[in-house]
Amino acid sequence: MALTHLFPANNNPIVFSILAWYLFSLSISLYNKWMFGPDLGFEFPVIITSLHQMVLFILSGSCLLLTPQFRLPNDSKLSYSMPWQMYARTILPCALASAADIGAGNSSFRFITLSLYTMVKSSSLVFVLLWGVAFKLETLSTRLVFIVAIMTGGVVMMVYGHDSKDSDNRPTHIFIGCSLVLISAVMSGLRWALTQLLLKRHTHTQNPILTIFYLSPAMSLALFITGGFLEGFGSFAASKVWELKGVPVTLCLLVIPGILAFLMTLSEFILLSYASLLTLSIAGIFKELLTILLGHLVFGDSLSLINGVGLLITLFDILWYNYYRLTESSTAPTLTDVELEEVNE
Repeated sequence: MALTHLFPANNNPIVFSILAWYLFSLSISLYNKWMFGPDLGFEFPVIITSLHQMVLFILSGSCLLLTPQFRLPNDSKLSYSMPWQMYARTILPCALASAADIGAGNSSFRFITLSLYTMVKSSSLVFVLLWGVAFKLETLSTRLVFIVAIMTGGVVMMVYGHDSKDSDNRPTHIFIGCSLVLISAVMSGLRWALTQLLLKRHTHTQNPILTIFYLSPAMSLALFITGGFLEGFGSFAASKVWELKGVPVTLCLLVIPGILAFLMTLSEFILLSYASLLTLSIAGIFKELLTILLGHLVFGDSLSLINGVGLLITLFDILWYNYYRLTESSTAPTLTDVELEEVNE
């Protein structure tokens, strides 16, 4: 298949949305590494991520208020409020899995480089497939077993031989960091499976804005409580960053990632309206490579030959899986089909 066949004749919306997606996604990755890593040293990723989710809730609510096309259908009898039993049964499990995914991922930036985080997080596909089989969203086949096996080998090669110090000779605590990323990857797979079920079966989550609106409050609360136990509200309030940057600037630093995440979601929504699954897969793979390149340029991350080969194996494996999904499906991709790209965020 020629690459030109991946895009419609009028590909301006695709180009714009891909560039916007790259801009906001890469900005979040660089920003979080800078904030939670040794550069700024604001070492409260769980508490801070809970604040990001609250920003997402406010922005999604504002978007629903100002943009009618994202709202629940006017001709439906649905209310924006729902019984707590329904929320606990349908929304809450997905929110908790998402909170664990993002919280563990952001926490790993304290211990490992951005490049290593990106490479290990690409293993999410393995857990997407495993959770998909568990929830009967995927049918177990020999090809899927090969995909998982190849991905596992690629991840082992990507992690192999990483130094325990970064470019400035600071300890990186490889084991702790990689363990957190793997926890994030496991939860990312669960998040994907639950989101699939949520988007297919729940009438209140018909688009990404509504999904954020309902998920983010529970995510924020879960992360806030967890952060209080693990990191301590007193320690957070006494952090030297407040004095170093000043309260107004620090508050802005806390809000910016939430805004970036919301804009990234909007750009993804536009992209999903125009692009094919294979286009998204190629764009996602290129984004992974850009993230690793920026990790090298901005933070001085290093990559050995074995790590590079493992990365290429993993990225081609992801492309193979998405092509497999494309050939297996006779229908056009929907939001749920491309959730695989979003689990790596």
